[in-house]
Amino acid sequence: MPDYTSFFLDSSSGVAPLECVEISHPDFEQPFRYVKNDANGVTVKHETGGPDVEYDYQPMSIQRSTVSNDLDQKLALTIADVDDELIEAVVAARLGDNWNQRPKVKWRLYRDDDLSAPMVELQTLEVDTLSKDGTGNCTFDAKAPELNSVKTGEIYSLERFPLMRSMI
Repeated sequence: MPDYTSFFLDSSSGVAPLECVEISHPDFEQPFRYVKNDANGVTVKHETGGPDVEYDYQPMSIQRSTVSNDLDQKLALTIADVDDELIEAVVAARLGDNWNQRPKVKWRLYRDDDLSAPMVELQTLEVDTLSKDGTGNCTFDAKAPELNSVKTGEIYSLERFPLMRSMI
């Protein structure tokens, strides 16, 4: 977290944050990777290291509803999908072999002067709703999968807790 703090407190005014969004599904040929605020696109390294990953510029709006260390994370994204590539891939995925799996969304924040690892990242979220309007904008909400009411992140199932069966 020191990179995040130093970005806001120690960096020069010429350093800008880069918001990157990755949308994936097993039926996609490859993940959709978009950067919000760099018209040339960026090549970054993910938190796990590995090979360089390219993000293409795409006009979009990103609204995070909570802080990054909260388990109840949500994103509202509006992406300019004028060529219908994203929406068609999602529709094909819903009709494909893995129709019961929702597309996954990963949000990362980089410094434009250090693309070796993200400053901040959200846990992997699932696409909850998706729509497309006549202007070419693809709007969807992504949220954390299967949260419980006490927000511990613990998933309760009968396989893990067989004594719960008597409570149902």
